[in-house]
Amino acid sequence: MAIIIVEDGSGEAGANSYISEADLLSYATDRGTTLSTATDVLILRSMDYIEMQSFIGVKAKDDQSLEWPRADLYKYKSNEIPAELIKAQFALCVQIDIGNDPLSPGDRQTKREKVDVIEVEYMDGARSRASIPSVDRWLSMLTLGNVGGSLGVVRVGRA
Repeated sequence: MAIIIVEDGSGEAGANSYISEADLLSYATDRGTTLSTATDVLILRSMDYIEMQSFIGVKAKDDQSLEWPRADLYKYKSNEIPAELIKAQFALCVQIDIGNDPLSPGDRQTKREKVDVIEVEYMDGARSRASIPSVDRWLSMLTLGNVGGSLGVVRVGRA
């Protein structure tokens, strides 16, 4: 069993999660969900995905274990763990528990297979990994390329 060390915004060198096991159990219970996988496994698996993201800003301390807290941000303090990040980790843990793991290779629906001179054609729009809209939404508020949503372009000068 892994020991979960929660990052509290201090840039803890040994931190490996943004949420505790007790908080994950409470989150799941509040939503009528019973987790079937060990909480430490869910937390560490969710962190594998979360820590792969390209977040805005820079790490607050060079020696911190996790990507957050971050510095050089106008919306967050350099000792703050955003609520969006915590919500994303909770939701991701529950999704991983039910088998919707974004790090697992996805099963794509096959439209056509051919055996001789092997050929496979996948359905249009078939995804190669799990999509979890709630997690993607929370993380998009904190990652590069998605800061505040779409950028508008305005032409200045004569038409």
